[in-house]
Amino acid sequence: MNLPSAKSAAPQPRSVPNKTGASSTQDMIAAARARIEAQLKKQGLSKPTEMNKANEIHPMLRDDFTFKLSNKHKKPRLSTMPPVSSIKANQRKPEIAKLKVEHTVPEGYTDPSQNPYFDPSLGRNSHKPQTHRRRNKPFSFIRPGRYVEKAEKERAAAKMEQLKQEIASNAEQEKLEEEAMDLGGIRFAEPPEVEWWDAPFLQEPNYKSEFKITGPESLCSIYVQHPVPIEPPLAIRNQSQAPAQLILTRKERKKLRRQRRLEEQQEKRDKVMLGLLPPPPPKLKMSNFMRVMANDSTLDPTKMEAEVRRQMQARKDKHEADNQARKLTKEQRREKNEIKEKEEERKGMVRAAFRVDKLEHPRHWYKVSMNAQQMRLTGTALSCPAAKQALVIVEGSAKNIKAYKKLMLRRIDWTMSEMDLETDAQVSDDYSENQCHLIWQGDVDARQFTQFRQRTCPTESQAKSWLAKAGCDALWQLAKQYDPNDSITAIDPFI
Repeated sequence: MNLPSAKSAAPQPRSVPNKTGASSTQDMIAAARARIEAQLKKQGLSKPTEMNKANEIHPMLRDDFTFKLSNKHKKPRLSTMPPVSSIKANQRKPEIAKLKVEHTVPEGYTDPSQNPYFDPSLGRNSHKPQTHRRRNKPFSFIRPGRYVEKAEKERAAAKMEQLKQEIASNAEQEKLEEEAMDLGGIRFAEPPEVEWWDAPFLQEPNYKSEFKITGPESLCSIYVQHPVPIEPPLAIRNQSQAPAQLILTRKERKKLRRQRRLEEQQEKRDKVMLGLLPPPPPKLKMSNFMRVMANDSTLDPTKMEAEVRRQMQARKDKHEADNQARKLTKEQRREKNEIKEKEEERKGMVRAAFRVDKLEHPRHWYKVSMNAQQMRLTGTALSCPAAKQALVIVEGSAKNIKAYKKLMLRRIDWTMSEMDLETDAQVSDDYSENQCHLIWQGDVDARQFTQFRQRTCPTESQAKSWLAKAGCDALWQLAKQYDPNDSITAIDPFI
């Protein structure tokens, strides 16, 4: 079925209402137009402008508006609206003309290095976004006392700088005072005409004379003078000995032993492979005889276990026999110790002197004398109750002197007052403040004593006269003047 056209179908709905209603509406529109034109005439606008077009009546309110039907949807649609805006915000604004630069740019401004107004941050790359996003920094709290410490350091630095300036100013002042000092009152010795080492080679006592090089009186000859060697007062230690070997650590010694045993074992294996040595029998133990002797152990396990225990005991007996064979006898051990002591004494003799406040206790006497004899030391232990002091002098090898110093200064308790073992009587003297000090130590060329002796002298003169025979009387005076609280006379005993 064909629908009627839009022109023929549009007037049909307007023929339905009566003529009186339509005429009244047209009259109202005509009156409104008349009023608008009258107002425009009063304002001096005879023709409508572009702004007056916006005030025109909407197309849908006009009498000639018609509907158009769509062939697709078979429904009436509105026709395309004319380009007239009824809202103030949707009205088209007139285009504003762009400003044109009438003058030319100076040639100096085209070079960025010469342009004083050039800003590189506003260039062509300034509008590009950043490649990485800036991370938010975490809170960094200040440690309590940080600025206090900083202030103290600054004060200390300022104080140090002030001290340096004061020292520099004082030094400069002293220098000026020395320069200002009158040197006219000081008489300097004039240099001699001839130095004493040049006088034997000159004819006259002046440098203008001829040299005395030839002749019988001259010191110059064709012979070479070799100075006579003078032996030192003491023998030089370790002169004839080889340099000391490097002392290895325990880990290094175990490593060398492991390598040496591995080489010996490998050498035996090579000889067995070449047929030079018979293969060793298997070393049977309780932990491996079932695996080593698999066939025999299953036939008679009891007999096999007894054989294994017999071999184990044989190995133990052989080990103990070898150790007993290598063990030295008492005579051999004594000879070995004497050889070692002589070697130590050949390196050099050392003498040491000790000062003891009281040496009347029997145990003290015994320990001092017995240890000196066991260490092959010679000397004396001299006690003088009148002088309220005792002097112990020992001489021997450096190794034994070092051990004896530990005995006298560490091991012996000089403050003890125990009962005497022989008399079973209490010692009456007070040893609470008794002390022992090392007053002198040095090298000597030979021994002055043949053995270690104990002696008690009732007077100080007898003690000095007895020590003078061995040339050690100066040690008694040194012990008498010794002060343990004096840092000058006190020496380190274990140097």
